[in-house]
Amino acid sequence: MSDRFSFDDAFYPVPPAAVDADPAATIRDLLFRVARLEQSLEEHRLQALADMREILLELISLRDDITTIVERWGVTSNAREAAMVRSIVALGKKMIDILKHHQVEAINTIGEPFDPETSEMVRTEVREEAAPQVVLREVRAGYRWPHGILRRAQVVVNAPPEAKTAPAPNPPARGADDATIIDSGAAAQDS
Repeated sequence: MSDRFSFDDAFYPVPPAAVDADPAATIRDLLFRVARLEQSLEEHRLQALADMREILLELISLRDDITTIVERWGVTSNAREAAMVRSIVALGKKMIDILKHHQVEAINTIGEPFDPETSEMVRTEVREEAAPQVVLREVRAGYRWPHGILRRAQVVVNAPPEAKTAPAPNPPARGADDATIIDSGAAAQDS
């Protein structure tokens, strides 16, 4: 009988905190704290995405400005101006590389049916050779990234042929190819 209780064994005192401890309450408290940390982490992730979206939109805006500058400058015979245009184009290419790195890509809308998810109609034109509700051109390009639509495209859409007989409140403007342009607000009032 070697398992006898011996009074010679060392005495280990129990700390007062262990005597009053409630393991179930401690586990509940730890689980609550973990849940709060997870919620905080998700809030920080969403804020980081919102911040990244804002920065990418600003880069896209700068890229649009650079494209406009290069398009307006046109062809030049002056060597100094040509060097400046090449520098601006190189800057635009770097911005495109940054956008590609963040998986930002342009939304292809031209020639496609109008999609309100990816595009915003700013005007309509009547073109008999094109199908109704097809995007004719972009006023401003749209972009998407892995987290959804970054910026919707602003597009000009082909109106049905009967739209050209509808009275317009303002005189229609003439485009470069003499296609009738109808303001989208006027088209919405006529419908």
